[in-house]
Amino acid sequence: MSNLSKTFISLLIALSYITTYTCQSSKAIYLYKEKQLETKEGFLGKWNMQTIVTSSNCPYILTGTTTESNLEIKQIQLHDEKIRFLKALWKGGKWADSKTTIKLLNEKEAISERVTTFKTDDKNNWKSILIDHLKLTEENTIHSESIVLQYKNGVFIGEYKTFSILTKSE
Repeated sequence: MSNLSKTFISLLIALSYITTYTCQSSKAIYLYKEKQLETKEGFLGKWNMQTIVTSSNCPYILTGTTTESNLEIKQIQLHDEKIRFLKALWKGGKWADSKTTIKLLNEKEAISERVTTFKTDDKNNWKSILIDHLKLTEENTIHSESIVLQYKNGVFIGEYKTFSILTKSE
């Protein structure tokens, strides 16, 4: 093989590699630890939460279903460190209270991951794992988009997405 052919083949392989790995999308969120964000007062407080299911492949959860719940967000500071955290407590319906830490992405956005459960009268055990993306708006509300992984009696049964609007209750 001539040097020109080898160079051409190498160029095609390199181009194929670049195209394959740079044209794919990723939904990863990068959290940087170098800079601790100051907690913004806007997230703190008690919130009333109106939620609607926006899509669902879960047989028990219908798109368009609405729920109401409450959320309380507090700032916690560790004694040993000067790092501040946001702690959240969700309450709603028959579901067990759900506690988590909220991680700030920037001054207006945060994420959380939480787990909640409930048992029905017929002894079914339900568990939901929720991943929330919270956005503080200019109107002093929070918009939250969530992905929910639903389990029934320890078996994964589907995933659904929700959109919530949170308004201050106090």
